Amino acid sequence: MRVAYHPEFSKDIHRYSGQYAKISVPLEKRLRAEIEDAISAIKANPGGSGHAVEVERKFIPEVRRRNLRKFPFFILYVLDEHRLLFGAVIPARSDPLTWLSRWS
Repeated sequence: MRVAYHPEFSKDIHRYSGQYAKISVPLEKRLRAEIEDAISAIKANPGGSGHAVEVERKFIPEVRRRNLRKFPFFILYVLDEHRLLFGAVIPARSDPLTWLSRWS
C-alpha cells in the first residue's frame, strides 16, 4: 500500500505544535509524540486504527479519523485499496463540514 501525505498535513502539525510550544516546550513535544504514535498505529493497521467519518448523517467509509488520546485533535485520513493518504490534523471541536474540504 502506498502511503502519502497531503501537502498541508505537515503544516497542520507545525501550526498546532507551535501553539503548544508557546505554552510549554515539553507540552509541544508530547503533542508531536502523540501525533507520531497515531501515524504509526494507522500505518500498522489502517482499517482498524480509526473509524469512518460521518457528515450530515452519511457515513463516508473511505475517510477515517483517529482521535488523539490526550490532546483535542484527530488525524483525518483516506484509505482505499492502493493508498493511505494522511490528510489533516484537525481540532476535535471543528465543524465536520469543513473536514473534507482538502479533497474537494
